[in-house]
Amino acid sequence: MDVELRHLRYFLAVAEELHFGRAAERLHIAQPSLSQQIRKLESMIGAELFDRGGRSVELTAAGEALRARVRRTFDDVEEAVAAARDADLGIIGSFSVGFIETAAIGIVPGAVRRFRESHPRVGLTLRELSIRDQTDGLITGALDLGFVRAEPGHGDLVVERVLEESFVVAVPVGHRLAGRGRLSPAEVAEESLIVIEREEIPGLYDETMTIIREYGGAVHIAQKATSILAVLGLVAAGLGLALLPAAVRDLEIARIEYAELDPSPRTAILAVRHRGSRSPHIEPFLEAIRQRPG
Repeated sequence: MDVELRHLRYFLAVAEELHFGRAAERLHIAQPSLSQQIRKLESMIGAELFDRGGRSVELTAAGEALRARVRRTFDDVEEAVAAARDADLGIIGSFSVGFIETAAIGIVPGAVRRFRESHPRVGLTLRELSIRDQTDGLITGALDLGFVRAEPGHGDLVVERVLEESFVVAVPVGHRLAGRGRLSPAEVAEESLIVIEREEIPGLYDETMTIIREYGGAVHIAQKATSILAVLGLVAAGLGLALLPAAVRDLEIARIEYAELDPSPRTAILAVRHRGSRSPHIEPFLEAIRQRPG
């Protein structure tokens, strides 16, 4: 015969009350039934748990040994239930986020700060990844949420626009267009350009090409780089101009000025998740992005 959790619950009530009547009231069962269940537990264990010889009930040595361990067992059960409830509510657990470089500049820092304030017990993992690696991670479950600039084009992934911003022109100090607060796409199209490698951020590359071709026809690419910081470094060296999302102005790179692109199309950062994801942390993280000032 196996010991059941209810037998231990009955035993603990008597062990803490040291009175069968009070324990029965606490458990909302009849005292004879409680006494019967305790006898059954003693039979299963093969030892008496209570000394019933005097006017009061006392624990035997076997009862004392069992009481301490049963108390710990119930404490562990309560903690396990609380942990399961907290995990379901998104209070604890782990959350893995992938992002392209321009998302790291534009939205990730503030969103992470706000998310940590509201979910301090969640283990947050952040990884800068290409759109291809993010797509693979979301499909395999290695990532819970990704941030890209071009739709991955996979039927199992759900896409949401979370941020829109305009383009700015990064201009090296001393360039003939430096000091201008606004530049037209036609003016930029006449210059040599520094662009991101398409395989790194395909959405940004394609948008840049579309703007230049629409207003200037031919694209004059001076250099390609594998990161936004590398693009800006080449601009600072005087090798050309770059069209970039407005958030890059926060980087404050030496020997670079920024001018508004006027008119400027809007460029978007997209949040991507797996259609079947049940992570309770996705919506709170997206809400932290929606709370972004401005």
